[in-house]
Amino acid sequence: MKKIYSLILGILILTAFASCSVDSFNSKYYDPAKTTVVTCDKLMTGAFMSGNGYTFNAYWRMYTWDNYFGKLAQTIGPNVDSGSMYFINDGYANDRWNGFYDILRQYRVMQKQYESETAEDQKEDRIFLALTEVFLYDHLSQIVDIFGPVPFHEAGFLGVTGNLASSYPAYDSDVDLYKEMLTNLDALYTEIGSLNNSISGMTKTKLVAQDYFNGGDLTVWQQYCNALLLRLGVHVSAQGSLVAEGKAAVAKAVTRALPLTWDESIKAVSDFDGFNYWENFRDSFKDINNTSSQVMIDAFQVTGADDPRLALIYFPDENGVFTGKSMDETAAEQSAVSEIENKGYANRVYARLNAATFTYNNLFVSPIISAAEVHFLLAEAYQQGYASGGNVKDEFKKAILESYHQYFELNSKSDQSKASPAGGEYLFKAKAEDQESDADVLAFAEDIWNSYSDEMEAIMTQKWAHFGIIQAPQAWTDIRRTGYPDLTYPTDSGSGVTVPGIVQRVKYPNTEGSNNTENYNAAKGNVGGDSRDFVLFWAKKLE
Repeated sequence: MKKIYSLILGILILTAFASCSVDSFNSKYYDPAKTTVVTCDKLMTGAFMSGNGYTFNAYWRMYTWDNYFGKLAQTIGPNVDSGSMYFINDGYANDRWNGFYDILRQYRVMQKQYESETAEDQKEDRIFLALTEVFLYDHLSQIVDIFGPVPFHEAGFLGVTGNLASSYPAYDSDVDLYKEMLTNLDALYTEIGSLNNSISGMTKTKLVAQDYFNGGDLTVWQQYCNALLLRLGVHVSAQGSLVAEGKAAVAKAVTRALPLTWDESIKAVSDFDGFNYWENFRDSFKDINNTSSQVMIDAFQVTGADDPRLALIYFPDENGVFTGKSMDETAAEQSAVSEIENKGYANRVYARLNAATFTYNNLFVSPIISAAEVHFLLAEAYQQGYASGGNVKDEFKKAILESYHQYFELNSKSDQSKASPAGGEYLFKAKAEDQESDADVLAFAEDIWNSYSDEMEAIMTQKWAHFGIIQAPQAWTDIRRTGYPDLTYPTDSGSGVTVPGIVQRVKYPNTEGSNNTENYNAAKGNVGGDSRDFVLFWAKKLE
C-alpha cells in the first residue's frame, strides 16, 4: 500500500505494528490513494509515528530497553549472577539510537517544507513545526540522558540534501543541547499559546485530524511543553554547569499551566481513535522480567502497612504476602524459588505484575509525563529551593494521590478480553473491587511522608516506585542525579563484572564507531573514552 512516509523519506518504521493496526492508522490520518503532496500537518504525524516505539510502552521497547533499565534501577527483580545484570545488547542501544534519528530526519524534512512555503502558509503551518519540536525535545533529552553528547545540529539531513559525504554529523555538547532545550521550550510555551489564538479554523481542523497524540488541543500541548521544561530544569539544577539556567527554568515553569491530575497527564491510550495499539504491546508485560524487586516492595510497605497502590501494581502469593527478588539472594536461592513457581499460580512466591493492570490489559495507557511525576518534581523543586511559593509535603501527598489514581484507572478500566481462559481466576483476583477515597489515600500519603527522616529520600524513593517498570529509564536517570533510592549493586559473577555503583551511561552503538568514525573518535574522549562509568554533567558519582 502506498504510504505518505515512503513518499517523504522511507524512514518511518512501521514493521513493529500489526497490519490491522497500520490499516487503522492509515484510514484515520491520511488517504494513501490520494496523498501526493507533502504537507507540514502530515509530516508532524509522521514524526510522532517515527518515535512510536519509544513513546509508548511498545513490545520491543519493553522487551529490550525497559527491561534493561528496570534491572539497573531495580524497579524489577533482577536475576543475580545472570551474566547480564549490567550489560545491554549493542543492537538494543542501536535501535534506540536509530529511533531518535528517525524522528529527527522526519523533522528535517518538515523544516525544509516549511522554509519553502510562502509567508502566508508559514503563518498557518508554524504550529505543526512547533508541536513537533516539543515532541523532538522530549526524545532528544532522553537520548542525551542516556548517551551524553550526541549528533544533532548536523544530523538528519541526508533525506533533505541527498549528499552522503555530508551526512556524517559531528557530536554536540550535552551541556549545549540541554541549554538549548531549556531556552526553546520556554519560548515554545508562549508561542503555542499565541498560535492558539491566531491560526485559522482550517488549520485547527487539520490539527484535530492529524494530532493523534493530544487531539489538536493546544492547551494540552502547552502543559506538555511546560512539564518537559520543569523536568529538564529540575534535572540540571542540583549540580553541573547549568545550575543557574535550570533553576531559572523551574522558577518559570511552576507559574505556568501543568498537568496536575491523572486525567490531564500527557499520555497515549492503547486504542486511539480506532488505532488498536494494544495488539503490539500487550504481551510485553509477560515476556519481560515481571517480578518485583524486594526494595520496591519495601517502598510500598515503608509505613508497615500495604500501600493502596501495591495490589494494583503487583499480585502477591496465595497468602496475600508480597515478596520481591532481593540483591542479597544467591542465584541458587532464586533458582529454587523459580522451580517452585513453575508448578503454577498456587505456588507463586515472588510478587508479579498485576495481570489486570498490565499483562492482560488491552486498554493500557502509556504515561509520557504523568501528573504524579509533575507533583514529585514540584515537591523536589520546593524542597531544594529551586522555586518558591509551594508546600513540599502537600505536593508529595498530591503525587501519591495521582499515582494511585493512575494505577487504579489502569486496573479498574482494564479489558482482558484477549486473556487465556486458564488465567480467568487469577485475573479476577487481580482486579480491584473498590476505589479508595481521596481522603484515605492522602492520609496514607501523610503516613508515608512521616516514615522518612529525609525529605529528599521520601520524594525520590516514592517517585522511583511510581515510575516502576512503566518508565524505568526515568527512574534510572533520577538515581544517577540524586542517589535515591540507595540501592545495592553486587558483582555479577555470571559475567565477571564488578560494579562499584550504578552504570552511569550507555555506550554509543558500535555502528557509530564504524560508520561515523571521525566524529565518534572526537566525541568519545568527552565521555571517558566511551565508558559506561563516565558521569554526565548533571549526575553525581555513586559508589
